[in-house]
Amino acid sequence: SSDFIPASDDDYFPPPLTSVQRATRAVEFYKRVLPVLAAYKAKEVELDLRGRVPLGLAAITPEEELAAWTELDEWGSTRIAETIEDMKGYYVKTGQVVSTRADLFPEAYTEKLTRLQDGIEWMPFELVERVVRRELLDGAELSELFATFDEEPLGSASIAQVHKATLLDGRVVAVKLQRPNVEPKLLGDIANLKRISRALAESLPVDYYAVFCELGDALERELDFLAEAQAMRKIDLAISHDNDGRPADRPVAVPLPAGELVSKRVLVMDFVEGVPLNRLKERMRERGIEPGSPEARIAGRRILDSLASAFGRMIFGAGFIHGDPHPGNIFIGEGGKVSLIDCGQFKALPRPQRVELAKLVLAVDGYQRASASSSDDDDAATNAAKLEVANLVRSFGVRLEEGREDDDDLACSVALFLFGDSDRTLPGGYSTNELSDDSPIKRVASFPQELVLLGRATVLLKGIAKKLDVPFSLGEKWGDGCRLTVGAASGPQLPLWGKDVSGAGAGAVTAAGGGGSTSGGAGGAAGKVRFGQVASMLKMWGRGKTERFLKRTVENMPSSVRTRLLELVVKREERKDAKRRREGAK
Repeated sequence: SSDFIPASDDDYFPPPLTSVQRATRAVEFYKRVLPVLAAYKAKEVELDLRGRVPLGLAAITPEEELAAWTELDEWGSTRIAETIEDMKGYYVKTGQVVSTRADLFPEAYTEKLTRLQDGIEWMPFELVERVVRRELLDGAELSELFATFDEEPLGSASIAQVHKATLLDGRVVAVKLQRPNVEPKLLGDIANLKRISRALAESLPVDYYAVFCELGDALERELDFLAEAQAMRKIDLAISHDNDGRPADRPVAVPLPAGELVSKRVLVMDFVEGVPLNRLKERMRERGIEPGSPEARIAGRRILDSLASAFGRMIFGAGFIHGDPHPGNIFIGEGGKVSLIDCGQFKALPRPQRVELAKLVLAVDGYQRASASSSDDDDAATNAAKLEVANLVRSFGVRLEEGREDDDDLACSVALFLFGDSDRTLPGGYSTNELSDDSPIKRVASFPQELVLLGRATVLLKGIAKKLDVPFSLGEKWGDGCRLTVGAASGPQLPLWGKDVSGAGAGAVTAAGGGGSTSGGAGGAAGKVRFGQVASMLKMWGRGKTERFLKRTVENMPSSVRTRLLELVVKREERKDAKRRREGAK
């Protein structure tokens, strides 16, 4: 169904779907999807029979088998993409996740579903104008608030549409408005998925009911832009502080609300320059930068390092996590600067869980180092490290399937799947491919709900690394931060967004790059500038001037010299990575 122009204000946000409407929508979805699943099963049986030959059929060659699957992938991906685009709702969210998993799904699916990240049908501008006027202006004209308002949207997604505008004071902003009539559709889809997953609980490999409960809670928050505005401020504070609470440079930028120009369904925020990550390869080609080139590899490393640092601080520092980091929500600006947009999905983690997670990541890294340094599966150090990981997994609340509760290989493999390196072998013969029958995830009876969005973040980070072809280890990226978290865990601490930033603290916020605090204002009178604040400010100023100078220098080099220089930089980074791995294995 398409968007409509409401006849009256009462038609903008109708009530949730009835059980009959939910069932009708579910039947329509499965009526269109089941033939695709059946076609794959039929092709699997056909190729299996041809592989056995005894029925008189000609033996199939590997080339013929690949061509058969490729043809089916092309047909199936087209049908699935069209179904999702037609039905919209929560199915779009599912398609967005699939589009990031190049390590699991055929290229035809990831490529076709990529357009779901920002390619949903636009709302007509007449509808956009009515929503903004109703939500922010009590029915007054847009000109009472905006000097300009672009009719063509910057992006159009499953929940909202975003337009570029200029406020009367000259600030360039992005205006995000919720699609009318989308809330009952999304909540109805989630209700369907919860009902079906509960009914089929015994047949499903994972406790999807718990997963959909967590995603349903997150969705209700995502539909409230007042909550999103608060989340934007908290996430900005989280990424601008180390895990022990000290101010630090932001690894990524987060757009903030424009004052209090926000309602439940409209949000005015900072405008972000850049291109979505899912379009980066295309934009780089336009600039003559080919995938795999030194420039592309350096950009990939910088992007992934920035995201890993940001999520490390969110998860193990402030305990407030952006829960929807798909490539359409990650913008890349000039020089590889990363911005994280769309803070509607988020998760708060209490301090004890942050500490337990930090210990688990450190234990996973310790196991990988121990197993890499020994060729013996029964090595005492490896077994001890595996037991530590397994016990932490159980203590966090992961429940393994009946009969495998004491399987240390399985418990350890679950942690490695979430936090380990993608190229490492799992103990017990388990597979890193979550679609495999040997996936450890299929042997989990239930996850604690806190791990659902966290797992989504870590899996997506590894999926992005795969797409960018960048070596990536969460243990290496998060190790130092996790040690800070464990070291600072002696007792409860006031959250960053609860600290006093008045007087001297306000200076610390600016000097430290935003979101700083001053330990409750102790240690000096209001307005007194501390040495640490000045030192931090000078450090940032010097780093900025150095980066600008190097950027101008490299850009002005002949292309052959620039390419050679960048190749040397990439090789140096790869040697440093290899050295760290060797030292870690000792």
